[in-house]
Amino acid sequence: MAPSPKRAAACFAVAVVVTGLAGCGGSGASAAPPPKVATTPRQASAPGDHTVDVTVQGRVRTLILHVPVRQVAGRPLILVYHGADDSAAHTEQTTDFASVSDSTGDLVAFMQGYQDTWNEGAGHTPAEQAHVNDVAFTDAAIARLETLVTFDHKRIVATGFSNGALMVELLGCARAKTFALVVPVEGELPVTVSARCKPARSVNVYEIHGTADAAIPYGGGPFAGVGGGTTVLSAPASVARWATLDRCARIPTITHDPAASITLTTFGGCSRNVRVTLRTIVGGVHQWGSNIGVIVAGHVPR
Repeated sequence: MAPSPKRAAACFAVAVVVTGLAGCGGSGASAAPPPKVATTPRQASAPGDHTVDVTVQGRVRTLILHVPVRQVAGRPLILVYHGADDSAAHTEQTTDFASVSDSTGDLVAFMQGYQDTWNEGAGHTPAEQAHVNDVAFTDAAIARLETLVTFDHKRIVATGFSNGALMVELLGCARAKTFALVVPVEGELPVTVSARCKPARSVNVYEIHGTADAAIPYGGGPFAGVGGGTTVLSAPASVARWATLDRCARIPTITHDPAASITLTTFGGCSRNVRVTLRTIVGGVHQWGSNIGVIVAGHVPR
């Protein structure tokens, strides 16, 4: 739930490179968006970027579909949700999702939020205030994409940053039958969403959060975001909640990689053999991370 780059200086007095900051701050270095290519059913399978229109609630919504040169049978579809006051185009430019897609053959769809925000069921973003239904947008986007390209419906993944991470948390609750994996980055389960979360089945969760996140704190609680923010569980509590929802073993396995400043907390023994993991980045701040595409692609169920 981040404000625009114009407000970045007012939010932090320290120099931190961020992308789509949820609580406050900018969306990283500015860059010209890539050229948009209008999509037709015949063109959509061609390698490159395709702007796809989806009409939901009488609104024309968009996404950028990245089709890799490498064609792989049974390829997954990865939906990427930007942070507040960011965009699909900028997220593609400032992350490694597209380059990883070209390497793995995975399809990637960069979703575009309403006025650069998502209605994640807890905050008061412009999308929420306009009564935008972003779960319905997600449903419609997948339905539209399946008319344009082929992908394995058992390997659909949602990942998002900040406000987009909260959106992904909601999708895990509301569309567990759709997604094989959800990867929230720097955004935990909102308290209100957690209370009413009843996934139709267990879903893999790989949550990523830095301990030095000053926008949506690792320790949870209320935070100031676009439209007023919301209150979230701590990162450990968020993952523990998912472990309960997925009917996992009560005691997680914890591993440390001091050299990389990473701690992994993994709940196994879950229903449907899913896993729930918290990737704690010691000293990590509010950002996607330079290798986020590699991490997500590496955890897509095979």
